[in-house]
Amino acid sequence: MLNKIIFNIFSFFRRCTPPKLRKYITTLLKKVVNFLFHTLYFDDRKWGFKWLGVNCWQNSFDMWIKQEIIYEVSPNYIIETGTSYGGTALFYTMLLEQIGKGHIISIDIDPKLEEAKRYQIFNNRCTVLKGDSTSKEIFHEVSRRVKGSKVVVILDSDHSKDHVLKELELYAPLVSINSYIIVEDTNLNGHPIEPNFGPGPYEAVQEFLKHNDNFIADRDRERLPITFFPSGYLKRIR
Repeated sequence: MLNKIIFNIFSFFRRCTPPKLRKYITTLLKKVVNFLFHTLYFDDRKWGFKWLGVNCWQNSFDMWIKQEIIYEVSPNYIIETGTSYGGTALFYTMLLEQIGKGHIISIDIDPKLEEAKRYQIFNNRCTVLKGDSTSKEIFHEVSRRVKGSKVVVILDSDHSKDHVLKELELYAPLVSINSYIIVEDTNLNGHPIEPNFGPGPYEAVQEFLKHNDNFIADRDRERLPITFFPSGYLKRIR
């Protein structure tokens, strides 16, 4: 009954509201809904999903978009910074298994992989490097492994601006043309959540794009109702 009432209200709104006013109200409602969704969904930690029992800590809309990117790019390697419990890496390995190619290199200073390693596919298609993603040793090892390959990069480690910006500067050159570097949790520091977080991923992206015209923020990847990565889907165009 409630769904029918809401449907009838919106149908009336679309029929009777002038197009310009309808566009304005729709834009305003989207901003309000986006803010409320982020505030309620994020702060209550209701987004702490698991993939096959392994902690994932992702928004399901963004997981859907990431699988589209992985399928479309069909990378030889996915570089992930921020392994944590391995839930996202396990998800990516299963996508690569269905595509029939590819390997994950996941980096974390303190990975907790007891649950993820129960799955043979994780062990077969994922290499975990323990250390700082911005260290010379780690970057040298990663770049050595992926040289000449088709690469997607996903950044989800330390979310301070300086760290993310350093990751962007290091790993962006490894990204293939028409592939992506995905900067996660750009919604922090008031975009629209946790306004007191301080400069974070969003600010790092803005700084990076000022000085790098090889990448654009692909807004089409934000088309689903909610993303935790506003301006974070960076596509290499040249």
